[in-house]
Amino acid sequence: MNRNTKFLRTLILLVLLVTLMYIAFPLHDVPSKQQVPHVPGKSPLSDSVQVRNISAANVSFTYTYRDLEFNLCKEAKKWTSNSDQEKKKSEVQCPRKAISSVVFIKGRTGNQMWEYASVWAVARRTGLEPYVPRCIRNRLKEIFDMLTVPGFEDIAHCPVEFKTFVNSIEEWTSTNQSIILPRYTLQPELVLTWVQDIRQEFHFNKEIRNKAQRVLLDLSRKLPRKEYTFVGVHVRRTDYQGYLDRKYGEKLVTKAFFINAMNYFNSKYSNCLFIYVSDDPGWCSKQFGRMKNVFVASNENSPAEDMAILSYCNHTIYDYGTFGEWGALLAGGETIYLNMTQNMRKGTGKFMNWIPMK
Repeated sequence: MNRNTKFLRTLILLVLLVTLMYIAFPLHDVPSKQQVPHVPGKSPLSDSVQVRNISAANVSFTYTYRDLEFNLCKEAKKWTSNSDQEKKKSEVQCPRKAISSVVFIKGRTGNQMWEYASVWAVARRTGLEPYVPRCIRNRLKEIFDMLTVPGFEDIAHCPVEFKTFVNSIEEWTSTNQSIILPRYTLQPELVLTWVQDIRQEFHFNKEIRNKAQRVLLDLSRKLPRKEYTFVGVHVRRTDYQGYLDRKYGEKLVTKAFFINAMNYFNSKYSNCLFIYVSDDPGWCSKQFGRMKNVFVASNENSPAEDMAILSYCNHTIYDYGTFGEWGALLAGGETIYLNMTQNMRKGTGKFMNWIPMK
């Protein structure tokens, strides 16, 4: 056997050996159940692009709603598969229809209320089954006691069918499709179609109701006996200055806005009492505390108690944000709000008694 033949045989053996090693020990790990394919540089499921990329991925395991929730909720790591909240696999009845839900959880109480309400409204319009991640529902059920939308724990072991996901009612063409609302896609116009019903969803629990009602009752007892018109005023300051400056190049609203709004109510209703709730009660006391018909609520109240106080008033004034917005929606009555573009929520325009003011 000549040297060329030996070299050729050796080369063939080496190629076969490398091929066998590649088959036996692949370079890429097979995804484990906790690994979720996602776009590099983005957090899992942060927006609609993420959902579509996962749906396109060749996931080799059964991906459940518990896995989905694990990627949506920071606190999900504390929820074990045998959590008291979670139904046993044998008890789970997977949705007979497609579902309505949300994949972007951000913000505090007001934003979470819009996320929940949007899922609720989409399901009501389409007939889909609504579900929300526990990190929304658990926070809201600490405040409200009549929530009807269940959490993912009810379907924790059910498989997620990514190929059926669409991101809006406009894309929805079949009852087999689930509508999973992506980042910043809220549905105020749809929610406010059933404003009376959503007020029932956001029914404060007994402890919060009692605290808010006691604040108003104690105040009225200190005053001469009259029929008072309570006007809730929400003032947002501490965390908003930086945001306004970065986003819009504007400064916080001045005292003049609130004076103008109070003058409106004083001219229209008798015996007005203005109840201020704020993240900066010191500023409110300094600006308005000497007025006889102004009461600044204690900074010892929780945010939920402040919102309940707003909801029990007859009318509302607010400057920025979803917190004051929900206080006004739950109260009903007339609302004066700061005339800024970001405050022009679609849907509130249908209320003739919502008045923008500078």
